[in-house]
Amino acid sequence: EIEFTRAKAALSEVMTEVVHRQHPKVIDRNGGRERALLIGGEVAEAALAGYRFAPEVILDEGEVTVRLSEFGLLGFGETVDEAISDLVAELDAYAERFLGDYAFYRRTNRAQHLPYLLRFKITPPERRPALLLEDSRAQATAG
Repeated sequence: EIEFTRAKAALSEVMTEVVHRQHPKVIDRNGGRERALLIGGEVAEAALAGYRFAPEVILDEGEVTVRLSEFGLLGFGETVDEAISDLVAELDAYAERFLGDYAFYRRTNRAQHLPYLLRFKITPPERRPALLLEDSRAQATAG
């Protein structure tokens, strides 16, 4: 644990410890009444690895739709890659809205999306399409 003022003054050192040494930090402010967790990308990826997406690929006469039904999101394209790229963009936009207004979403039936969206956002953009298909369980159905 580290006090906020100290963490702020030594932010570069704190980031090095968190990111490069993979040592998460709890940051306290106002005598411990406010607390935050600072973790690096690798630790976050490991902690969130169990939250996997389950896309469904729908093939229909020259058009491909990839659906994440639990999120209510669709991606479209002429190929699976195009549809996945479109879905990645949709998921990114949803994650931005969700995280930007978490105070609202945490009180809805979508609250359970949080770990999935954190995992998506911590994943580098170039790896996000593979993240959606990592289990190679994307079910293909004819539309």
